[in-house]
Amino acid sequence: MKRVIVPLLAMILMLSACTSQTTQPSDPLADWLINARLDAEETPEELYTAALNEGTLVVNSTSTRMFDVAESFEREYPGLIVRVEHLREEELYDKLLRNYETENFAVDVVVSADGRGILTNELLPRNIAVKYVPYDIEGKILPGNNGDLLMLAGEAAVFSYNEKFYPASPVNNWWELTEEKWRGMIYAPNPTRSMTTLAFFATVIENSGLMAQAYEDLYGQPLILPDGENAGREFIRRLLNNGVILKNSSDETAEEIGMPGSNSPAVGIMISSKTRLREIGYEHLNHYDMEPFCGVYVPINMMLAGGSQNTNAAKLFIRWLIGEADGMGEGYRPYLQSGAWTVRSDVRDDTGVRTDELDLLHVDRRYLYENYDAVFSFWEELIEKRN
Repeated sequence: MKRVIVPLLAMILMLSACTSQTTQPSDPLADWLINARLDAEETPEELYTAALNEGTLVVNSTSTRMFDVAESFEREYPGLIVRVEHLREEELYDKLLRNYETENFAVDVVVSADGRGILTNELLPRNIAVKYVPYDIEGKILPGNNGDLLMLAGEAAVFSYNEKFYPASPVNNWWELTEEKWRGMIYAPNPTRSMTTLAFFATVIENSGLMAQAYEDLYGQPLILPDGENAGREFIRRLLNNGVILKNSSDETAEEIGMPGSNSPAVGIMISSKTRLREIGYEHLNHYDMEPFCGVYVPINMMLAGGSQNTNAAKLFIRWLIGEADGMGEGYRPYLQSGAWTVRSDVRDDTGVRTDELDLLHVDRRYLYENYDAVFSFWEELIEKRN
C-alpha cells in the first residue's frame, strides 16, 4: 500500500500546485508586451501606416516643449492626432499607477525627468512604463544616456544670474549664496513643487564631502558641525535662512532674474534649459564654473506607457521626438536649444559646451528613491522654523 499511496499523494500535491498557479492573477501587461514587439525593426513608413488605424495618441509629459513636438509630428504625419497632457511628476506617477490598477491604459508615451526615482525603481520593473529604443537609433546614443531609461536630452539645476547687471558671475562657490550680502536676493523653484530642485538638494546632501571641502577652500577653515550633521544639509539650512525666495517653477524664477529689460540684481537656482528664453529677450545666463560642482544633471527621459492602446503611433512619436534615424527630425529641435544637451553622437545642441567638459553631479535615482521622505521632511522642518 505504501508504494501506491506515496505516488498518489505526490500527484495530488503536484496537481494542487498547478491549480494554485493557474488561479493566480495574471499580469495585465503580459500579452501587451508580446504584441508591442519592442524589438521589431520597423520603418517609419510601416509604423505610420499601422498608426493610421489607431486612435488619438496621448502623451503625458512634465515638459511644456512637448506641445511643439506634437505640432510638428502632426504636420509630418497627416491624419495622426496627438493630445499632450502636461503634468507635474507626482501627478504623472499617480495617473500611471491608477491606470495600471484599474487596467485603464489611457496613456501612450511618458516623458519625465524621474526626479524622485519612482519611474526607475517602481514603474519600470512592473512594466507600467517601458523602455523603447528604435533599432536604427540605438547605436547613435552617447554613452551614459541609454541605461535603465532612454534619455531624450540633458538638463541640469544650475546657478543663474542677470548678465545685464553683472559683467561676470558674481558667485563662484555655492557657499557664497549663504552670505549676508545675498539675503533676500536668491530665487529658486520650491522643491515641494519642483522635483528637479528636490533632486538638486538631495544630491547636495549625498555629496556632503564635496560641500565640506568647498567650504574650506572658500573660507580657509573647516566647517564645524555637530555630531551626525552633514555639510550638504548645513548648506541648505543656511541658504534657506538667508531668505531664499521660493517660486512655483523655473519659469517664475527666470522672470525674477532675467525678465527682458529688468537689469535685475537677483540670482538663483533653476533648470539650465530656461536660457532658451534669451531668444525672446530674457537676460539670465547660466554659470558653469561653480565650486565644487557646476550643477546637478537631471536628464529628461522618454518611454512607452505600459498597455498603450496606440503602440505604433507611440513608437513613431518617440522616433520623431529624438530626431529620427538621421537626426534631422524636427521633433528634436525644442530639446537642443541653449541650456540643454543632446544625447546623440550625430546631433549637436546649442549649448556650446559638452557635459563631459563640466563638473556636473549626476542624479542618483536609487539614492533619491530611498531618501526622498527624509529630504522632504528635512525641508519641511526648515520651512516651519523659518515661518
